[in-house]
Amino acid sequence: MTIKKLAKIDADYVWQVRNAAIRAGCASVYDAKTLDIWTPDDTPTGFAELVQRGFYGIEIDDELVAVGMLDEETDKIEGLFVLPEFMGQKLGGRMLRFLEQLARERGITALSLDASLNAVDFYQHCGFHVVRHETYHSPAGISLPSALMTKQL
Repeated sequence: MTIKKLAKIDADYVWQVRNAAIRAGCASVYDAKTLDIWTPDDTPTGFAELVQRGFYGIEIDDELVAVGMLDEETDKIEGLFVLPEFMGQKLGGRMLRFLEQLARERGITALSLDASLNAVDFYQHCGFHVVRHETYHSPAGISLPSALMTKQL
């Protein structure tokens, strides 16, 4: 198992991990129509640049199984996803700890994130606190109930 910085060339794989994780993990809290809009099959224009800017991935046997991003411009954790068949193996926590350590090395003293409702308990277990419940406005054009969460490093 290795954690590595991802590049533009990895964008389609990151998108596939994202979509699989959302479809499996969020099905209990968001309806099917919302999930379909939220997870289009085609990787959006500009996503490769986002991947290049701050995504990291966990690989097992050369397969990308978990991803996450530290956005150093906003001090936010973004896009933390694990393939469904690897959920429950503590890979999400491992990626989050890696990104937190990276933030510390960059001089960041507090992180925030927008958590989907199914992920709030996970992030609380990892030391994040709910600041408020809000609505996340996805670039896909949907609004999702979510929670703004923070953690002091």
